[in-house]
Amino acid sequence: MLSQDTVENNTNNILQEIDLSYPLKVCWKLENEKFLNKTVASDKNNYFYVAGGIIKSLNSETGEKRWETDLGGEIISTPYTDGENVYVVSKLKEEQNEELTFNDVSTNYDVSTNYNEKNIIVRSLNTSSGVTIWQTNLKTDVNPEQIFLYIYKSTLLIVDENGNLYSICRDNGIFKWRKRLGAKLSALPYFYADKAVLGTFEKQLLIFNLSENETYIKIKKVKLDTIPTAISLTNDEETLIIGDQIGIVSTIKVEKTDYGISKKKKKEKNDSWEFRLGGAVSNISVTPKGLLITSLDNFAYLISEKKGNLIWRKRLAGRISDKLLVLDNYALITTIARPIISVVELSAGKLINEIILEGEDFVTANPIKTQYKIIVPSSKGLFAFSSKDCHKIEK
Repeated sequence: MLSQDTVENNTNNILQEIDLSYPLKVCWKLENEKFLNKTVASDKNNYFYVAGGIIKSLNSETGEKRWETDLGGEIISTPYTDGENVYVVSKLKEEQNEELTFNDVSTNYDVSTNYNEKNIIVRSLNTSSGVTIWQTNLKTDVNPEQIFLYIYKSTLLIVDENGNLYSICRDNGIFKWRKRLGAKLSALPYFYADKAVLGTFEKQLLIFNLSENETYIKIKKVKLDTIPTAISLTNDEETLIIGDQIGIVSTIKVEKTDYGISKKKKKEKNDSWEFRLGGAVSNISVTPKGLLITSLDNFAYLISEKKGNLIWRKRLAGRISDKLLVLDNYALITTIARPIISVVELSAGKLINEIILEGEDFVTANPIKTQYKIIVPSSKGLFAFSSKDCHKIEK
């Protein structure tokens, strides 16, 4: 099952270290938020989250609300920010399809009011005020539940779970082109530098170079034995790490020339390896200590990046979710429908701390690290934890 907490998976951006071995306290909290779409994003100073069709911005250190904007309908993407603007996609309610309003930008693409065709709206908002800079209306013949965003140069790329790829100018929202990839996604899209990797239910990877011109996009299909469920990339950007639904983690070499892909034979030294888990792979994170892998057998594994050797494995008390946060030397791992986040030291897999939520609360999206705090979205609201002194407590 896809999760939509983040689409920017560059493994080189390991977050700066903070000491999580000390007792953690709540610095601020926002309770009783009506979370219908539990997605979050942040930049240096802002924390963005959505509730139904409303996007809100908070001061990440104090919890003070900066602005909120009601977009109508339902937001179906994680807010994606480049520091100046925040991009978000929403879909209309069925009764709104007949009451569309357009701006000058959106009319350059055919927007249908046919009841059988669903419309999604892409917006760029100012990060300081929440004011809409532009909006573009797109149509699709299927009703997407999840949208993934990525910025490549002057282009905003949009991928939906049904295998449609859109390109929009990030400055003014002008529609450029659309590609139908012909298969539903089985894993989170993986974007890095000028490439994108998509796993599909057709037991394949779609790997393509990114370009602002549709003519120069080349797509390479790699046939797999099983359905991929998690995708990552080694720090040197030369090897893809693929996890699948039967619990196998394997490598595929990415050649830097011609965007070619080659699956090396196992007998070639250090070129490829395979590691078997006890359940379907839910997440792969590249850390300075190795590859942190979680699976549906309730175990977290750390294996070496070069050879795939097991460094440690740890069983958690419950089904591990794909909602985790990796820091320099720690991993925050959550289990499904439990009010506990386990803080695991990456070198040895030792449990060194826990973040415990109250009552029957549980984590609903990836925790996010700001400068001094860990912000946790939960079924009861937002909670900011810290081992340092708080600026002030906001309720």
